[in-house]
This record gives sequence, C-alpha cells and structure tokens, in this order.
Amino acid sequence: MFIPTNSYICIMKTTISHHFNKIAALVVALCAACGASAQNYPIGIVSHQDSMRYVQLGLVANIADSYANGVQFSPITNMSAAPFRGIQLSAISNIATGVEKGIQLGGALNVSSGYMRGIQLAAANYADSLNGSQIGLINVALAHPRGWQVGIVNVTRDTLAHKIGLVNINAKTTIDYMFSAGSSTKFNAAVRYRNRSTYNILGAGTHYMGLDRDFSGAIYYRIGQYFHLTPRLTLSGDVGFYHIETFQHKADKPERLYSIQARINADYQLGKYLGAFVSVGYGDTRYYSHNRHYRNRPLIEAGLTIRHQRSQPQDIFDIRRNDDDIMDRTDSIMALPLKPKPWRAAVEATGINVFVHCFDRFVLGEEFAKTTLNSIGHNIRNGFVWDNDQFSTNLFAHPYHGNLYYNAARSNGLNFWQSAPYSFFGSLMWEVAGEKEPPAINDLIATTMGGICIGEVTHRVSDIILDDRAYGFPRFLREAAATIINPIKGLNRIITGEAWRVRSTHYLHHDREAFPLDCSISVGDRYLADNGAIFRGEHNPYVNLFMEYGDAMDGENHNKPYDFFSAEVTFGLSKNQPIINSLHILGRLWSAPFNWGKSMDVEFGIYQHFNYYDSKPVKNGSDLTPYRISEAASVGPGVIVEFPKVGALTRLEQRIFLSGILLGGTKSDYFNVIDRDYNMGSGYSIKAKTHMEIGRFGRFILNVHYFRIFTWKGYENKDLSTIDPLYLNAQGDKGNAHLLVVSPMIEIDLPKRWSLLMASSFFERQTHYKYYADVKAKTFEVRAGLTYHF
Repeated sequence: MFIPTNSYICIMKTTISHHFNKIAALVVALCAACGASAQNYPIGIVSHQDSMRYVQLGLVANIADSYANGVQFSPITNMSAAPFRGIQLSAISNIATGVEKGIQLGGALNVSSGYMRGIQLAAANYADSLNGSQIGLINVALAHPRGWQVGIVNVTRDTLAHKIGLVNINAKTTIDYMFSAGSSTKFNAAVRYRNRSTYNILGAGTHYMGLDRDFSGAIYYRIGQYFHLTPRLTLSGDVGFYHIETFQHKADKPERLYSIQARINADYQLGKYLGAFVSVGYGDTRYYSHNRHYRNRPLIEAGLTIRHQRSQPQDIFDIRRNDDDIMDRTDSIMALPLKPKPWRAAVEATGINVFVHCFDRFVLGEEFAKTTLNSIGHNIRNGFVWDNDQFSTNLFAHPYHGNLYYNAARSNGLNFWQSAPYSFFGSLMWEVAGEKEPPAINDLIATTMGGICIGEVTHRVSDIILDDRAYGFPRFLREAAATIINPIKGLNRIITGEAWRVRSTHYLHHDREAFPLDCSISVGDRYLADNGAIFRGEHNPYVNLFMEYGDAMDGENHNKPYDFFSAEVTFGLSKNQPIINSLHILGRLWSAPFNWGKSMDVEFGIYQHFNYYDSKPVKNGSDLTPYRISEAASVGPGVIVEFPKVGALTRLEQRIFLSGILLGGTKSDYFNVIDRDYNMGSGYSIKAKTHMEIGRFGRFILNVHYFRIFTWKGYENKDLSTIDPLYLNAQGDKGNAHLLVVSPMIEIDLPKRWSLLMASSFFERQTHYKYYADVKAKTFEVRAGLTYHF
C-alpha cells in the first residue's frame, strides 16, 4: 500500500516518552504490514517532508507539503498540503487540502478542502466536496456532496448526500427558535430543524418537578413528521426523549429520571419570521436504575417560534468584505518617534513605588508598608522566599504592576529591550524596600516577565486609540480611554501637553496598513459546571475582548518584538466569580519565514506567553474550584502554517507552540497557608490553534492548551508549628500537575458585522503529589452570546 523512498531517520526530539514509543512502534508495525519500511519515520515536535512516502511521528505536529502517501501520527495535529492518500491519526486535528483515497482519524477535527473521496472519522468533520464518508459528532460538507454522513449533526449545502443523524441540515432546512411554557418542563428553549417532511428538535427546559419545588431541569431530543394543511398552518406528530435532573440528594427522591413523550402539534406562521404553536401529548417518566414508572400523565405546551434568517446559499461562499477606510500611509501621517529619556523613566518608575508605598502606609495603614532601614537591611541579608499571597495577587496583580514600570520607560521613548529592565529593577526595589515582608522570588519573576508582556500590549493598544487630529469632546474620550488602558502614558501626555495638542501632521500613532487589526467584543451568558455536572452549576454574564495585532506571516518585514500579538480577556459579571476570568497574551519576539514549498506559508518564531485562568467554587455547589491555571512567565518556539484558500475555505491556519514555563501556578488540594491555596512551579506547555473560516458563513476555532507544572520546593519535611508562615519558603505541595484545556468555538455570521457565538471549554487536571493521594478533576463551561467585529 505504501512504497518507501530513500531510507533515513529525522529525529528532532531526542527524548521520547515511554508511552509514545509504544504508539510509534505500533504505527510503524502497521505500516510495515502495509509494505512501508519500518525505518522511514521522522519523529519530532514538528516533522516535515516535501514529498511524504513514509511514516511521520511527532509529539506536536506532522507536515507533508507536496505529496502524502504514507502514515502521519501526532497527538495534536497532522497537516498535508496536497491530496492525501494514506492514513492520518491525531488526538486533536487533521488538515489536508484534499483526500483522494485516504483515511483521516482525529480526536476533534478533520479538515479536507477541495476534494474528499476517503473516510473522515472525528468529533467534527469538514469537507469542501464530499464523495466519501464522514463519521463523527458534527459533519459539514458544502460543495455538491454525494457521499455519506453519519453523526449527531450533519450539514450539507446540497441535498444529495445520504445522512444518518439526529440533526440533518442542508440549504433548504428551515431553522426555528422555539420558546414555550408547558406542563412538563415549565419553561423551554429549543431549536427546530425542518427538512422536506421531517423535523428534529433539540432543547432544554426547567422546573420539571414543579414550580413549588427546587430547581430541576431537562434536555431533550424530538423527531417527527409534519404535514401542511394550509400554507401557514401545519400539523405534526413526534416522539421525544427527555433526560431529567432533579438535584434531589435524599435517599427517597430520584436524582435522575428519563421520560418518553409523544405529541401532536399545530403550528401557525403569523408572519415572515414569527409563528405560534400548541402541543398536546402524553409522557411516561421512569427511573434510570430499575426502569419503574415514576409518573404518567397528559401534557400541554404552547409558545412562539422565531425563524432564523439564513443567507442565500451562494452568499455563504462570498468573502467577508472589509469596509474600513484604509488611509494612505505617508511620512506626514505617523507621529514622530519620541526622544529617549531614560533618566526621566527611572524617576517615574521610582515614583510609582513611592506613591503606592505611601498610599498603603499612610492612607490604608497597612502594617507591611511600615518599613525601616532595619527592615530593608534584613530583606537584603535574608534573600528571597516563595510568598503566600492570593492567586490573583501573585499571578495577575503583580504582572499588571510590572506593566507600569515597563511603560514608564516605553512612554519616554525607549524601545522594547531598553524598557524591559525597568520592570525588573522596579520590582526589585519594591521587594527589598517597599514592604517589611521578605522579598518574594515569584513576585520578581511575575512582575518582570508578566509586566513586559502586558506592558507592550497596553502600549500598542493605547497607540491605536490616540489621534492628535481630534479635538473637543471626541479628543477627551480618546485620551481618557488611552489613559485607562495605559495610565503611565496618559500621565506623560498630560505632563508634556501632548494630551490636548492638536496636529495637522504626524497625528497617528498606529500604522493600520503595516499592522492590520482584528478586534471583536462578545457579550453573553456563561454556564460554569460544578465538578462536571450538566445541571449543577451557575450562570453569569460575561464580556470578552479579543484583538489580533499585525500579520502573523509578515515577520520578514516587521520583526520587532510584538509587531504581531494576540490578546484576549474575559470579564465575569457576577458577584460569585472573579471579575478577571481569563487573560491570554501571545507576543512574537522574533520570527522568519520558513521555505516548506509553494503550497503553504510557514513562519517560525520565538514567542512570549501569558495565560491566566481563574474561577471560584460554584454557588450552592460543592467546594471544588472548577479551574485555576497560570502561565505568568513563559517563552518558546512556535510555528504558524497558513494553507491556500481552496473552495469555500477563505482561511485555514494552524498554529503550534512549545514553551518553557519559568513560573506557573495550579490549584492545590492540600496546601493552604495564609492566602495561598495553589502550587507554584516551572515546567513546559504545548499549545495548538486551528482557525478555519468559511466565507461569510462563519468560522470554527479550536484551541488546545496543555500545561505541565512541576513543584520542586515542598514544605512536607518542615515542622510547620515552629516556622513563621511568612518564611515557610515553599512552592507548595511537592509533585507535578497535568493541565489540559480544550476550547472549541463556532461563530455564525449575521448581518452588519455581528455573529452568533457558541463556545465551550473542557478542563482536566491530574495532580501527582509526592506525600499525598493523587487527585483528578474535570469540569467544563459553555458560553453563548453575540459578537461584534470592528
């Protein structure tokens, strides 16, 4: 089946884990059985070959550029830029610009654009032109599909493909949003998919046990047949399955039930988009454990339907137009660079510490701020410890504080590398002289590295807002917004008078042609599960801000630090959860194009990472913290691969990063000293992002983050009764933690730059403790909302 070419071994990773060796041997044996040489398999973090006729094994990614006639295996991503004729196996995603006679096996996503005549098996499958088979939870095929789709959700542009699934969608499918009240579940929201004469309904309802009881809920699926009595009136019948959670923890109360319900429905279309319906039927509710009857009774339900306004089929493939006015870039437009003032920057960095110290000491009366010469000398003599401040203090507040030191230099004309030491020395000054408590090594690392990362992002974002042509109230708003984002720059503009000086030339601080922007804001509801339970969790509103700055593939022309970066922050708007739910920054420090053939663009670079996840136990739930992860100081290599636009795909991009974590944090199940209930340590992380854009239809994005954090310095061999907690000097519980975050997201474009957002995140933690029992924890969150693209 596979014909080997030249024999060689390309090994990019010198140490391969025991488990990976087992898998590699298995795949090589499989290929040998098919006729491939067992010697021909590149192994590595990223393995690549122009013409692939052998076996590729990689811990992160495999790439075949022009030919693919073998086997690719990777726990994260396989990529093939030419029609693939072998086997792709991956725990997360497979990408090929065409599959002729091959098989794609992926844990999360397969993409085959242009032509697909093989077999795809994954949680989600996409093919531009289907003449084979797709087997997965979600299957999408757009251009003239003629094959088979087997899954929970099947989507095609045409109606020729054979579909076996719970929900089947094509260009002629009518989609209705249903809102109702009834005697079964009292309040309901659902989506109905109507095809030629059949329909499916997916929905959720609340208060199955009654309004006078505690909260209960159900999710359900219904399938049925409908008939048109008049153009506006339809009669239908269906059968549905309901899974019910009662949240009753008493021995005499059922915690879970299921119900089989049969209904007859009448629908009347009131207008183009609005309709009404009424249902009558009968429900048989039973226990899961012994299948006995719980209750049988008639049911009635009534509500409204809102018809989804779909684009015309041909419009799906149109490329999104950017209507923003792009100004011609001339030397007279851009602001002139500032003359570097390093001494003024040093005075401002010192002034930041003096101001914060005086506020803590004389306004708040904090004991830790009452420093003396003796306390400063004591701190110098006794060196650094690992402190016990809160998670948000150590791993977010300190990096934010470091950004102020950094921008004291950056806003005084110093460049990235010249400004970086100001974060370090500003933090060192505070640790030694700003407080009586012993200086903390973790604060110095987080403030320095995190401060540089956040500082450069806030510096560039404030430049985007500023426009020295503006005057009056619009100018005030711009200056105020820039100052909120970057307070030190705002202060310097006030001191120098630049905040109100109107210019006719040299007025823009950001070059949009050289550094394009992709910005969006999302608002909606976030459901956070308690210990992975479907109906035991809490809802809270959220606001998400996302920005991608610069061109990821333009490192050759714009290669200064952070000429390309992405930043995303999510704010939680409920009292029970942290206001900063997550913060993610990826900044390119250096990059260069990599010549891997004509069919794809590849950029290799060095990137700085800052990742922060925070949550609190769910209200009225267990005491389990759903997730808590930090990567405050991290740098490493990365590869960005951009595939050509083929068929309906207007963008297909794969990003892979490996980084060394100098300082990270994760939830502890045992350590609890002063304000700290988490471990700190160092280790590594692997990240992958798949971005797939389908014309004006929308986009699918899959982020996978894996963190491995080792806690080296424990406390278990110390007598805690005789040690001052301030001088415990421990990273936490000795051991290590595996942290996995998988975040798929789907956006469906709506008119006028709006889109419908559906996203989720799955969190898994496995912590090995040297002196305690190991702990495994899993949970998830689901988000739904609206996004506006600027």
